[in-house]
Amino acid sequence: MHQSAKTINTSPGREVSTINPPMQVRGGWLLLARVGWIAVTLTIIALNAIAMPTIYTHTLPPGEVANLRQLGLSSAVYNGIEITESILYMLVYLATAAVIFFRRSDERMALFCAFMLVVFGCASTGGNLYDISAGTVPAVLAANPLVHLVTLLFVVAGQAMSIIFFYLFPSGRFVPRWTRWISLIVLAFWLATFFVPTLPAGVAGGTVIPTFIVTAGIAQVYRYQRISTPKERQQTKWIVFCFAVITAVFVAFGLSGVFVPDSVKRASPVIGNLVIGSILLFSLMLIPIFITIAILRARLWDIDTIINKTLVYGSLTVLLAGVYAVLVVGLESLAGITTGRVAGGPLALVISTLATAALIQPVRRRLQTLIDRRFYRRKYNAEKTLAAFSATLRNRVNLNDVRTQLLAMVQETMEPEHISLWLSQRGQREPE
Repeated sequence: MHQSAKTINTSPGREVSTINPPMQVRGGWLLLARVGWIAVTLTIIALNAIAMPTIYTHTLPPGEVANLRQLGLSSAVYNGIEITESILYMLVYLATAAVIFFRRSDERMALFCAFMLVVFGCASTGGNLYDISAGTVPAVLAANPLVHLVTLLFVVAGQAMSIIFFYLFPSGRFVPRWTRWISLIVLAFWLATFFVPTLPAGVAGGTVIPTFIVTAGIAQVYRYQRISTPKERQQTKWIVFCFAVITAVFVAFGLSGVFVPDSVKRASPVIGNLVIGSILLFSLMLIPIFITIAILRARLWDIDTIINKTLVYGSLTVLLAGVYAVLVVGLESLAGITTGRVAGGPLALVISTLATAALIQPVRRRLQTLIDRRFYRRKYNAEKTLAAFSATLRNRVNLNDVRTQLLAMVQETMEPEHISLWLSQRGQREPE
């Protein structure tokens, strides 16, 4: 999480490139922030522990209980599954927040993420402090006005910080500057949503929240193109990749019925809801993991390689699945026409499987080349240029030719704003 790079001229013929350090939290503010994070975390854990027994001991409707029994399950097992998922979800958010806190709590953006992961993961989504569908706080927490107020403030903080995160990440600064005013509007909106019951619910889901998401996307694109350093761009790619994976899971779940078989849906809607909730929770667990990687380990793994392979093998899987389905249907139809039988038997499956297996490597190579050219053009050109330069360098004996070729190669592969080459001649350095 570094700020923009600068170039300092220290002496004639010499340039030193420096990068501003991360935005630090120091002195008394750092101590206050650390004590505050510990206090908030312990308070949220305590509130969840108080609310959990009353939430997961509720009695299901008699019809649902009967359906569960037909499937060999009981209300206790069902509630136990929900408890386990909720605890696992919160543990993932707490663990990642703790890792960021103990490793980088002196950096502003890391500290913000540590707070956000705790309140968002344990209060606003996977925790037990607020029932989003019912819009209520558990009765055991609502009984005390002060506890009720604190609970709602945690929920508000989680919702607001999850959006403000995109106005700050990865440098910790509001970029562009107008995002700081949007952040105040975000906070005011969520305060009004939870503390003003007369606010129309449709306004939140239909207009305001999508507007916040659009402005957050605009801010991230502007930051990535104009402000971010190479490291910050890698961090941004990790977050974008995370939400792309989550979106793909949601879309796949919405377009196919393989996640919840129709027999299960008909047998018991409560099981269908449990499966849906499980998929949503496990998908959302990717958020803290990818945020932690982006902050602590953005340079450890090459996100470009991960994205590249995901595009290649994801496209390969979809294409070959389609080819396999078309071959099976086509061969069985052809067998039905020629033999008069309804199905072509196992022969169609064997032929389709062998044909699909034979296509794996050729299609993968074609997809790899296509994706490299389309999405990784600079890297694709760089590899070709470096290979060509290495091949021609063996035949070059003239120093001027080598210098020209080298400068051209660097310009084409790295596209720097300025190139300088120093050649030592009789103890002097002559810039070219």
